Amino acid sequence: MQLCETEQTIVMTMTMRISGAVVAKAVMSMVPLMMMAFVAVSQDQISYNWEGSKEGWVPASENNLGCNLIEQPEAMAMRAFNTTPVMRSGTLSESLGIDASEYDRIQITLKNPTSSGNPNARLFAYGPESNAFMCHWNVPVDTSMTEFQTYTLDLTTPPNDGSGTFEGEVARFGWRGPWGVANGDTIYWKSMVIYNSLGCTNADACNYEPLAEIDNGACVLVGDSCDDGNPATLDDMINADCLCSGQVDEIREPNAPFNLDLGPNPTSNALEAHSAIPLGAIRILDSQGKVCLEQQTSETRMVLDVSNFVPGLYFFEANSNQARVISRFIVQRP
Repeated sequence: MQLCETEQTIVMTMTMRISGAVVAKAVMSMVPLMMMAFVAVSQDQISYNWEGSKEGWVPASENNLGCNLIEQPEAMAMRAFNTTPVMRSGTLSESLGIDASEYDRIQITLKNPTSSGNPNARLFAYGPESNAFMCHWNVPVDTSMTEFQTYTLDLTTPPNDGSGTFEGEVARFGWRGPWGVANGDTIYWKSMVIYNSLGCTNADACNYEPLAEIDNGACVLVGDSCDDGNPATLDDMINADCLCSGQVDEIREPNAPFNLDLGPNPTSNALEAHSAIPLGAIRILDSQGKVCLEQQTSETRMVLDVSNFVPGLYFFEANSNQARVISRFIVQRP
């Protein structure tokens, strides 16, 4: 997913958290054996990519909020049944299970081709198992758009007057199309990212957060001391694959070396993977452990298109018959 051409800032706020770690199996080789523990790298962000997908979002069931959501290659189309079409990030039984005190930014990318005179989109927050909103914020957007635009919402200001307060558990979010769309109008939604402005801003770090605006002083860098959890190892440190590794004087499973080269890194469009042995089953995972791409190959070299990936940190996992290896790479936009 590409986060787009034009950016505007609107004062608003919301806080949330979701995190995860990719789990890797260590590759065992000859002496000195490297005992490794995966560094839990989380960008603490929730991302929705609506290019060719609805990402679990559903139209509101209430009659006065009706719309159709249609998967399209470039973005999800919201076709309005009335002037207040609403979509939500899941059904009543689903929940993000996050707290309203942990995130402070949202980016939304959309295209509003309509010519409404009052083009306020509206962001809703919902508590568990309820379609009654916790609170909402108006988001002024442009009209008669021919290109997608990205708006950054600072959600630290109060919600709309009388709409409620933003606190407690947040289960889902919702978006209303810009006010004044007519029956049959279509709004195009491309992406949504919920994140924290406080994070690691060092692009060389294992836990780099591209959307962070203020460094939190908690960057994890290659060469940093760490603890791999194995008392038999010495000189544990973060290696080039963002693994915490130490050395122990014993031999286990003398597998053939599996060296994986990725480039360019960082990249914006194409990523080339190369190894001396067939790559086998490959997967690309984001920093939350979500599988973004997987396929099987008998080749030792392949080129992958990552032009639609959200900027950030990713992990390339190759699992051949001989060994398994994981390397990190970063997607950046010019």
